[in-house]
Amino acid sequence: MLIRLVICWLCVFLLAAPVQAEEVIATGSAEIYSGNVGSARNQALQNAQRQAVEQGVGALIDSQTISQNFQIIKDEILSSSRGFVTKYEILEEGRTADGSAFMVKIRAEVSSNGIRDKLTSLRILHRKMGNKRLMIIYHKKDSKAVKREFQTVPTLLGTLRDEFNQAGFRVFNDQVMSEVYRTIELATVVDRPSEPLLSLALDHRAEILAEVEMVAGKRGKQGGMFNAIKADVHLSIYDVSTGRQIADVVAQGKKLSTGTMGNFDVHRDLKDAGTKAARQAAQEAINKTVDYYETIGDQGFAYLIVFRNFSQDEEDNILDYLEGTPGFQDLSELKNSPKYLEVELFSAESKSRLRRKIRRDLLQKNIELISQESAGNRLLFSKAQ
Repeated sequence: MLIRLVICWLCVFLLAAPVQAEEVIATGSAEIYSGNVGSARNQALQNAQRQAVEQGVGALIDSQTISQNFQIIKDEILSSSRGFVTKYEILEEGRTADGSAFMVKIRAEVSSNGIRDKLTSLRILHRKMGNKRLMIIYHKKDSKAVKREFQTVPTLLGTLRDEFNQAGFRVFNDQVMSEVYRTIELATVVDRPSEPLLSLALDHRAEILAEVEMVAGKRGKQGGMFNAIKADVHLSIYDVSTGRQIADVVAQGKKLSTGTMGNFDVHRDLKDAGTKAARQAAQEAINKTVDYYETIGDQGFAYLIVFRNFSQDEEDNILDYLEGTPGFQDLSELKNSPKYLEVELFSAESKSRLRRKIRRDLLQKNIELISQESAGNRLLFSKAQ
């Protein structure tokens, strides 16, 4: 009886397990040189497997993304295509009509999970999330950070822009950013908190805001040998719709040199140090950003909800309601202080429908809310007086 139960359980498990391989039909061919048919057949079979893996890649990402990243895909996936073919069956094989080449047609099972994992590790697969629009703003908050007008800052911003572009984000160009900086200067939001910049990014329909600043430093010769120029790059990433911080990264780059250094040498080395730090910060921030959006991708909309001026008992009742309501997924309590409650939740409801639902449902629990206008996917509620 126990053995039957185990067998039944295994059958259910196997039937419920996600499909990890995709079946495709692929054809490969190879020229026959010096009458060596066996060698041509082996090459044709390899080409057929490569074609099968190309189809597997095409099922996960669009043709434009493949074109933009073809060299990486070729080197990292297609060059080892047999590693992604779990099994195959030869359907047809033989010489071509003119006898100059050998053709093999196969039915192959391609590991879609293996390809997906590889594309993710190469930071290519997340392009399928919609090529999110990203705005990079140099925002000096640390008193020791260099000003935006400093001559190495354009190189820093260009490095970040290239890194994010290569990772599949749509980064605002210099022309648009010139207008953004003019707006910032007119509104005098320089050196102030991030909230005005989030609103500005939202006005330009950006989905992600990247704030960056750089602190430069110089260390004199140690042991009579080296000068050290260093750059600390601080990069913060925000989801514009909710205002939630996705990543907060600090990276340091150094450039060592010998001899006497003039101003030109210092700026040159600082540019190199800043570039190194920017690349390191960008890679870490990209990984965290990709992880964040892949996590929330299938859960609906992410909402940041704030409740103000409620008593502790009322806040507890609000949390009980949010946690117990079907359709509210992955509730996260971000801040809970006296008369201030901030939560994040995912819901398939639109913003207006969610606002009405929360107000109506909590009113039935004798908690009356007043909603306030808010940008993006933020909902603000305060206690009715």
